[in-house]
Amino acid sequence: MAVFGLMARGVVISTLVLVHSLWWLAGWLGLLAMLRPKEVRQRWFGRRLAGLFRALGATFIKVGQIMSTRPDLIPVHIIEALEHLQDDVGGFSINQVAAIFEGEFGVTLDAAFDSFSPVPIASASVAQVHEAILQDGRRVAVKVQRPGLERLVHFDLAVTRLFARVMALIPSIRLLAPVESVDQFGAALHMQMDFEVEADSNRRFRANFDHDPEVDFPEIVDELSSKRVLTMSFIEGAKVLSVDRSVHDPTRLAKIGFRTLLQMVFEDGFVHADLHPGNVFVTDDGTVVILDLGLTAELDETHRKVFSQFFASWAGRDGKTMARLMVEFSPGKTRPKDYDEFEADVVAFLERFVDKKLGEVAVSEVVFDMMRILRHHRVRVNPNFTMTNIAIAVTEGIGRQLDDSLDLLGEAMPFFARLHAENKLMVQ
Repeated sequence: MAVFGLMARGVVISTLVLVHSLWWLAGWLGLLAMLRPKEVRQRWFGRRLAGLFRALGATFIKVGQIMSTRPDLIPVHIIEALEHLQDDVGGFSINQVAAIFEGEFGVTLDAAFDSFSPVPIASASVAQVHEAILQDGRRVAVKVQRPGLERLVHFDLAVTRLFARVMALIPSIRLLAPVESVDQFGAALHMQMDFEVEADSNRRFRANFDHDPEVDFPEIVDELSSKRVLTMSFIEGAKVLSVDRSVHDPTRLAKIGFRTLLQMVFEDGFVHADLHPGNVFVTDDGTVVILDLGLTAELDETHRKVFSQFFASWAGRDGKTMARLMVEFSPGKTRPKDYDEFEADVVAFLERFVDKKLGEVAVSEVVFDMMRILRHHRVRVNPNFTMTNIAIAVTEGIGRQLDDSLDLLGEAMPFFARLHAENKLMVQ
């Protein structure tokens, strides 16, 4: 039965890929006939790929979203299209929610909750969220995994991996490590599907920031949380970019965000890898609450040391050291075909910023331009390194929308000074 299901799903995927490929080809030929520039044709490809992922359903929507966080692997014109992928897959019925809940805990919704809203407050490709009241009166959010998701993801990743193995027979594509890339995206997807992982991450973030009264994370209700159901405290507040700025000081919020990220990266080595404005809330009392902790990046002591050295070489505009660190940090220490050319490109890249002050440089610009150089020279990057860079770029983007006079590197200096004084800084 499993083999039949796999074959059936393979036929569906193959058919949709063929249809969307023909659609892309027709559009590409039309743009070529109209003498449209290469950039327009590339954007057309990105839109068609995003359209294909929508047609393929929940697994590919989530994989596309994860792909948009990997500029080391994916060109910018594709990332821009995938960033707009929405989880518009529709909700599932309260009867299915009740069946999943009872299967996980052996009790009914009525027995576990004083009230449970049958209408989800959010619905996405992996799960949907319901508001509920516990028997003790606490207001909670209950995240329930989509029924049949595990089986669908298993089939989709198996078929995609088979396609990747076939594509890897082409030498030029083999250099891009398509099978390994599919495995990486699959691992990230499985991490987001396992709510026990998210619950553990939530507890760890709460412990790491227990000393900070301005930053919080939802509290997990342990007895009503499992691999497929996650129950947590309900957060009442506004998304960070939608707050009333006459009530909440945007400069303060931006500085809290910068400080939080710096602690995650350089002090704790445990980073929220799916940051975006929709995951950051501000409560009425001004507390910044961070949600959706299913995807994280872990930086061990060695990684934090390299990351600190990387930032130090950036601040000192030392392109040769940056190039060396990126190769040393690469999985398997993959070297570019022409190391001297790679090093020269990194040095030239840094020279663009020599006469600029810290506040005049956007970290996001640095990150994405550097990733283009890495892709060009086929230098692979540790996924945790990339996800951390993306978290930095996103946090800076949110911060600049709150107060465009602030800059992340400038705010980092006092933080590094404190770590140095406490002998926690990995590099002098």
